[in-house]
Amino acid sequence: MPSMSGALAVLCLAAGLVHVLRLVVLRRDVLGEISYAAMGLGMAAMFSPLGNPLPTAAWSAVFGVCAGWFAVRVLRGAGLRGEASHHVVCGGAMLFMLAVGHPAGALGGHAAHGSTGAVGGAVALVSATAMLLAGYFAWHALRCVDRTHPPREPSAGSDTAVALRAPTLSPYAPRTASMAHLAVATSMTAMLLGML
Repeated sequence: MPSMSGALAVLCLAAGLVHVLRLVVLRRDVLGEISYAAMGLGMAAMFSPLGNPLPTAAWSAVFGVCAGWFAVRVLRGAGLRGEASHHVVCGGAMLFMLAVGHPAGALGGHAAHGSTGAVGGAVALVSATAMLLAGYFAWHALRCVDRTHPPREPSAGSDTAVALRAPTLSPYAPRTASMAHLAVATSMTAMLLGML
């Protein structure tokens, strides 16, 4: 489906550019924003029907450094429940997709059905890993959906009435980052499910 791949490439490109903009404007959590921007741009490159503009080795180096950096932060006390561990999973997932080959690559689709022996075991391991990662990113997408809702503020004079503000999207709004995360998490889930 070239049109679906093209649409997901544009969506991921936009998400990556949102994080580049946040990096330039906000100048906080620089390494986190770089990691998210790299994921968005990397996913856009993988989905692009025009081909990947960078060699796989370059992307592997970027995601290896991102995963390694955040793994060190987790080991130094950032904890498994924080943002650092999420970056480790994201970097690992990107490395997995690059190494195995996303759906446009060698093992995409349902190649090697009926394989036996070592090849069948490798295919089963790849499928299990892809399924596990797809589940993680589907869960993350659901978390992001919850964060994209505008905050509710009580209106004056009533305890039960709720006034909704017009949605604002700016680099400063946490909702903007959540929408970009939602786009990439959904796209990663789709690509990982395509590997099954």
